Amino acid sequence: MSYKIDNTYKLSASEGAPQKASGAIAVFHSTANLDTSAANNAAFEKRTWNSNGAYVHFIIGDGVAYAVGEVGYVAWGAGGSANALSPLQIEMEESSDKAKQLRIYNTVIELLHDYCGKLGIPLTFDTAGTTGVKSHRWCSQYWGETDHTDPWSPLGRIGKSAANVAADLKNGKGGAATSVPAVSKPAGKIFATNVTYALRSLNGSWLDNVTNFGAGDNGYAGVPNQQHDYLTVSVDHGSIKYRVKTAQDGWLGWVTGSNKNDLANGAAGIASHAITGVQIIYNTPAGEPYQQAYYRSQTTQRTGWLGVVCDDGTSLPQYTDTYAGMFGEPLDRLQIGISSINPF
Repeated sequence: MSYKIDNTYKLSASEGAPQKASGAIAVFHSTANLDTSAANNAAFEKRTWNSNGAYVHFIIGDGVAYAVGEVGYVAWGAGGSANALSPLQIEMEESSDKAKQLRIYNTVIELLHDYCGKLGIPLTFDTAGTTGVKSHRWCSQYWGETDHTDPWSPLGRIGKSAANVAADLKNGKGGAATSVPAVSKPAGKIFATNVTYALRSLNGSWLDNVTNFGAGDNGYAGVPNQQHDYLTVSVDHGSIKYRVKTAQDGWLGWVTGSNKNDLANGAAGIASHAITGVQIIYNTPAGEPYQQAYYRSQTTQRTGWLGVVCDDGTSLPQYTDTYAGMFGEPLDRLQIGISSINPF
C-alpha cells in the first residue's frame, strides 16, 4: 500500500449512520471543489455531516486518504438507494494541476482496488446491475435520487474514460494520463460574441450587469455568500437560452429573452426561491464558426469555482457536467463566456 490513511477527521462511534450497508457497490465521487485540499473537504464533512446530511467514507488526496465515515456502514453521499448498497464511498480531490490530479487518481484506484477486495465488491466500473464500482453520475442516472455528474470533470482533465477506469481498477494501478485534446485559450479572453448577465438578490434588487467575465468583484454576477432568485442573460450575436433550478421547484422552463422588468419572459427564476443550478445553451448563427456557452459557478456552502460547463455537457468529451451548481446549495456567483474554446 503506497498511500496512507489519515483518521484526523473520522467520525466518532456516536456520529454517522448506524446502519450497515447491505450491498456490493463502491461509489466514486469527486469533491467538485477545485484546488481545495482533501483535508479541508474532510474537515468540512466532519463538521457538517449532520447539518448537511452528507459525508463519505474517504476523501482522497495525493498519496493520502482521509477517513470520515466507517467503512461497511451507510454513508450519505449518493441518494438513499445507492447509500444503502454502498459499504464504500470515496471522493477524489480535484486539482487544476494535471500531474497532481493524476497522482490523486492513482491513489483513488489503489484504495478502491484494496478495499473492494476486502469487501467483496467486483472490480467493474459503471456496468449494468447493482454491484461494482459506480460513478456518482451512474447512480444519479440509474436511481434519479441525485443529479450529480462527478467524477467526470477531473477524470476528463487526465483523459480517463470509463474503459480506462475499469482497466485501471483491475490492475490496481492508475498509470499515466491518457491523451486529452489540447485546448488553447484566447489571448486576453477576447470574445467574438459578448454575453451580458445579472443575478437578482433573493427577495431584493437586481445586481449590476456583467459582460463576459474578468478578475475581481466585477468579473462575475452575484455576491459572495448571498442567495439569488432570478437570472437574466443576453448575447449581442446569435441566440441563447437558459434556465435555472431551485430546491423547491426543480428545473424551471427555458427562457430566451432578457428583461429585468419582465420576470415572466425576460428572466429565469421564482421570487424567494434560491437558485441552485443554471443551464445555458448558445446557438451559433448558420454558416459561422461554432461557438458554445462556457460557464461556471460557486455556492454559498463551499469555496472555489466548480467545474466548467460547456452548453449542456453533451458536445465535448472533456466537459461532462450538465449544469453549473451543486445539488441543494444556493448559487452565489456565476461567470459566462461565449467562445469556440474554453476561455477559463
